[in-house]
Amino acid sequence: MSSTLVCAAVGFAAGLVLRVPVERLVAGMSGVTVGVGVRLGRPAWPRVPVAPVLGVVTGGVFGLLAWRLGPGLDLLAFLLVAAAGVVLALVDIHTLRLPDSVIGVLLLAGLTLLGMEALALDDFDAYARALLGSLVLSTYHFGVAVCRRGSLGLGDVKLAAVLGLHLSWLGWHVLIAGALLSFACAGAAAVLLLATRRARLDTALPFGPHILVGALGGVLCGEQLVGAYAGW
Repeated sequence: MSSTLVCAAVGFAAGLVLRVPVERLVAGMSGVTVGVGVRLGRPAWPRVPVAPVLGVVTGGVFGLLAWRLGPGLDLLAFLLVAAAGVVLALVDIHTLRLPDSVIGVLLLAGLTLLGMEALALDDFDAYARALLGSLVLSTYHFGVAVCRRGSLGLGDVKLAAVLGLHLSWLGWHVLIAGALLSFACAGAAAVLLLATRRARLDTALPFGPHILVGALGGVLCGEQLVGAYAGW
């Protein structure tokens, strides 16, 4: 419980400063067009949340991850994804793009920290599974992006590689649940936007936030969800 509270406090403090990189990335990427020289229409999203809101959200996610995972280098890897995930989600919502620089750092950090944890635990099966899961999830998203052009971008594929690495570290059931929840969240959000007339059928919508929310759901309750589905 103490580690959970400490991580929640650290997450709150981290969230207070996340608005600065979000606004800088949004400002730097908002003028970039999507597709072949055409800016796609998208709903008018609200402004970036104020610092206390970001602090509460980030602190809550940090606390949940600490409660689920316990102390370890793998927890640090997941916390980095959580903090960067808040930034990535907001940038994607406002620009329909995911910055390669952030995703690249996350992938390198994940490979390093999970590799060190595997070495410390002498559990290289989990690390091998994580590498394979990263390849599987990114390949699947790449296939979706190719078969259904405009539904996903290469940034989503790269983010899937990062999340596949971390989810598979915890087990295949976590990866499966995270992937399914991400598409379920995207579908529910699209239906809601269509119902409230904030989007049309041809409106480009961000997918990055849904991948991240689905991944969090997979980490927190992936085993229970897959078990319940298998027993249904």
